[in-house]
Amino acid sequence: MKFGDWEYPYDLFIKSIAQKMRYTNDKKLAEYNLTSPQGLLLELIDRAIRREEEITRRSLEYVMNLKGPSITNLLNGLEKKGCIIRNTGISDARTFHIEVTAEGKKILKEMEEIFEETEEQLLEGMSEEEKRIFLDLLIKAYKNLDGHLA
Repeated sequence: MKFGDWEYPYDLFIKSIAQKMRYTNDKKLAEYNLTSPQGLLLELIDRAIRREEEITRRSLEYVMNLKGPSITNLLNGLEKKGCIIRNTGISDARTFHIEVTAEGKKILKEMEEIFEETEEQLLEGMSEEEKRIFLDLLIKAYKNLDGHLA
């Protein structure tokens, strides 16, 4: 991919965008003593609870693209910060019964605004058609790699 007089590999831009988004979100989430991965995990848990979906370590590993110990560390951090209450599932020890606390819900509401601001910054200057195409291409790229990551 050419950028000015220089030729760059696609992964350079992808990595740079991901790093800038994480840095921007981490700066904004620091006020709540949360990192981007903790914020994302809290959001995923809340969404699963609202959809009445079962939460397993494997499903969290898959969605977050992390291994078990990393998920455990993120969950422990959210629990210590009073965002969630976690218990082992009654019928299956591999499942979790997680509740988002009132503090967690407050943070989720404010986090939504933070992530929306970062997304708006990312998409600034793009037409609605360009945004749709960009999203389609991101989904396609993700699916292309998804099968190769197994």
